[in-house]
Amino acid sequence: MPKATEIVSFSTTLTKQTKELLERFCNKRGLRMNHLVERAILELLEDEMDRAIIEERELEETVEWKKRA
Repeated sequence: MPKATEIVSFSTTLTKQTKELLERFCNKRGLRMNHLVERAILELLEDEMDRAIIEERELEETVEWKKRA
């Protein structure tokens, strides 16, 4: 059974300028780059999932509430 917080390695390629900006940003805020990158990925994924739900809901038929007399 895998652990809930199993850690894996992930590699990517960035431009030199992007890496330097990332390093400066993290250094100024006392953040670890891997933590910031993971947070950014999770935020993007969550935003995209939310957008998909909203788009799906927009296609649903609406029901009007009866007004009370």
